[in-house]
Parts: sequence; structure tokens; C-alpha cells
Amino acid sequence: MSLNSSINSTHPGAHGSKPDISQSTIPITICLMTVLICLVGLIGNGITIYLFCFRIKLNQSTVYILNLAVADFIFVFGCCMVNLFFLCLYNGVHTSKRQDTVFSVFGELLTSFGFNSSLFFLAVLSIERCLSVCFPMWYKCRRPEHLSAILSVIIWIASFLITALERYLIPQHRSTVYVVISILFLIVTLAMIGASAVLLIEIRKTSIPYQPIKLYIVVVAAVTTFLISLVPATIVRLLFFFALIPTGKTKVIGYMAISLCSAVNSTVNPYIYIIVGRWKKSLPTTQALESVFKEDRKSSEGSDRVETQQTDIEH
Repeated sequence: MSLNSSINSTHPGAHGSKPDISQSTIPITICLMTVLICLVGLIGNGITIYLFCFRIKLNQSTVYILNLAVADFIFVFGCCMVNLFFLCLYNGVHTSKRQDTVFSVFGELLTSFGFNSSLFFLAVLSIERCLSVCFPMWYKCRRPEHLSAILSVIIWIASFLITALERYLIPQHRSTVYVVISILFLIVTLAMIGASAVLLIEIRKTSIPYQPIKLYIVVVAAVTTFLISLVPATIVRLLFFFALIPTGKTKVIGYMAISLCSAVNSTVNPYIYIIVGRWKKSLPTTQALESVFKEDRKSSEGSDRVETQQTDIEH
């Protein structure tokens, strides 16, 4: 669903008069809620980016967490701009067609790029955690040292290309591109669900030493939140794509509802890290994050000690 078409249907000039505020209560309320949530998301993801860049040492998992925070920051920033623009339109603030076009292109680019990147980073994080559980010796001994950085670069490039294909480069084949990208997202989502199921099983084995249980809980909680916020947004998007919902005001409200659901998903991740890190403890934010992701290093050190002991016994 195009933001540009939504803007055209809400622009005051499209109706030849100032919009009736009394008939715009629902869209304005949704926009205000989305802007507030986005502001909370900007603060949370901004703090996460700062801490991982300057206070917390990066490891195999936190590289993905840092990039996920950057992707979520990009999304909530674009989403906040879009909804602020809608608020201006609904309150009769005059804007030119050129401003509408520039803003819609920039808003779509940020939200689509951020959403695609967030999906892929969360999927890679959950799949890697699953591999570390299912194949611990491979993950410890054979995993390339710079794999996290390499995959992060690939994800950013792939997300940009997908966003360009979906939005701008080939509009005459947009339906085909949408179907292909939807199938790709479905495959990635199913892989993410499968990996999270394995982690859930591992969480139940809390008696196993040296397992980063808090990190597993963070990954499962982030994936669950993603699915809860993604399902309604995807259903609404498909209804619009197959023209099952009429255009006009309903389409605009649907677009705003999708933005609200996606904003919730991109906002909650930093607070999930903090809540899990502070579980049954009173810790500063930095220490709460460190308590979650230090477990990953401790698990590797613990595996080293266990392997050394087993080698000594064999000798």
C-alpha cells in the first residue's frame, strides 16, 4: 500500500476544502498514539545504540543486537515523520504537492528499509542462537570469526535492494515483486518461528550449566512481539493488496493501523533487554544489558572448561 496514495486521499486540496476535524477523530488519535510510541522507541533504541557503541563490548550476538537497534531506530524515525505529516494534513496545515511527494518518498524509504532490516536481523539472531544449541561444537570451533559482521553488511545491502525493488525501481511489476517478497518474508518468518521453538525447549532445561538463558529469553520475547505486531499488519496489508477494502478514509486508517503495530514492534525490543536483565534485581541500564549478553561469553568460557576437563580425563 503506497503512502503517496494515502496522502492524496487525505490532502485538503484533494477535497477542495479544509478537512473536518470532527470526522477525523480516529485517524488523529491513531497518529498521536503512533507518534508517542515512536518517541519512546527513539529514546530506547538510541540508548541501546549508544551503550553498545561506547559502553558494552561487542560479541557474536551483540553485533546483531546493535544492528537491530539501528534498523528499529530508522523505522521509528520514518514512522514518526509520516504520522506527524498526517497530523498536519488532518489539521489543515497547507503543504505543496512537491512537499507531499518528497515526504512520501522519504517516509516510505525509511519505514520500508528499517522494517526489512529489522526482520532479517531478528531472524539471523534467532537462527544463530538455534545453531549454537543444536550444533554447539560447530558453533564454537568452526564458525567464522567475522561471520556476524559479514552477515550484517549483507543484510543491509539486501534490505536496501528489496526496498528499492518494492517501492521505486519497477512500479509496472509491483504486484509480482510484492508476491515474491511476501513469499521471502514468509520463509524467513517460519525459520524464525522454528528457531524460537528450539530456544523455548532449551529455556526449559535451566539445569544445564553455562547456557545463556537470559539471551534465549530475549530472542524468544523479541520474536513473539514481532509476530504479534506483524500478524494484524500483514492481514490489513493483504486486504488492501487484493482490493478487499475500499479506498479512501478506510485505506488511510488501515495504513495508520499498520504503522502503529509496526511502531510497537520496533519500540519494545530495548525495553525487553532491560526487563530481562533486571529480572529480580535492581540494576542500572548498562549493567542490565551486560547481564543479558555477558551470559553468551560465560557460556563459551564454560564450554571451554568442560571440554578441557573431558580432554584431561581422556588422557
